[in-house]
Amino acid sequence: MAALAVDRRREEDDEELFRLYHDVFGHEMTEASRRRWAWQYRDNPHAGGDPEIWVARQDGRILGQYASMPVRLWWGGREVRASWGMDVFLREEARGQGVGALLFDTWSGSVDVALGMGLTTSSYGLFQKLRYRDVGPVPFYRKVLDPAAVLARRVGRAAAAVSGPVLGAVLRSLNPEAPGGTAGVQVRPATGFGPEYDRLWERARGSYAMCVRRDAAYLAWKYERCPRGYARWEARRGEELVGFAVSRHEDHLGLRLGWVVDVFTDASDRPARSALIAAVLADFRRARVARAQVFSLNAGLGAELLRHGFSRGPSPMQFCVRAQAGGAGEFISRERDGDILADPGRWHVTFGDSDMDR
Repeated sequence: MAALAVDRRREEDDEELFRLYHDVFGHEMTEASRRRWAWQYRDNPHAGGDPEIWVARQDGRILGQYASMPVRLWWGGREVRASWGMDVFLREEARGQGVGALLFDTWSGSVDVALGMGLTTSSYGLFQKLRYRDVGPVPFYRKVLDPAAVLARRVGRAAAAVSGPVLGAVLRSLNPEAPGGTAGVQVRPATGFGPEYDRLWERARGSYAMCVRRDAAYLAWKYERCPRGYARWEARRGEELVGFAVSRHEDHLGLRLGWVVDVFTDASDRPARSALIAAVLADFRRARVARAQVFSLNAGLGAELLRHGFSRGPSPMQFCVRAQAGGAGEFISRERDGDILADPGRWHVTFGDSDMDR
């Protein structure tokens, strides 16, 4: 095999990469990628207009790519350069030749902390082979809001109308919704992400061991300008912003699903978290959502979801991390790095991170 080279994507690579993307993922996913490409790669406030996409070539022929989403990451008491890996693919004949590993190493070597989430079986195996830290699956929480609608998919509408109330009673007994005080917190729809969101980030970030920077520029890009529409909520005590939530709902295989995409407060502010979750659930009920769903790594948010009647379910969202031990990341000490990795329950990772919610 001739010598391989990995460099950054060039504008003239676009159509060849989309053709390869089509060969690997099919027409529907390729067209979806085209629609969001400029937003996803060029408009990211941390990309500087230059997409961070690594391309493997052999004698000038493109073999595959590793795309990434650059972010600023709160990591053990300071902000570092990080990125989410995504949209990796290879030509079939290039698989098993070390091309994927070379792309992975080139990408992860360009940042202080490399993040991989929602991994395919092959990607997950390669992350493990390259000795990334396996954080484990991001916990998944669910709450049935309309038992009859959920049952109707399996037993039909007539039987579900009879059995739905019984299922609802059983679920409430298994996962009771505990009353929670909100300590003077009011929640209302958010109309934009202004400078007070920067101040919220500066106040709250230190309460987490790890969290992607959620400032106004990032939030406006991620949730206002994203091709997918979101509902946005803000929590206040008096005039002070103390948290926000992002949600959406959709019809999926005949069932109305509600996604809690993000909930962010100071980690110690349980009343604000509770008020935001309650507001999103109330909106879901108005929209006749049958089941609410949340991915959250943070233990405090997970506990609050359980208090609101959610239950844990199996999670397919594998999560791996690698922090540099030299070079770009030489500031990371083994002691501090070990402390961060030892307690992922103090991390804040949700469905809104990376490109999971496409």
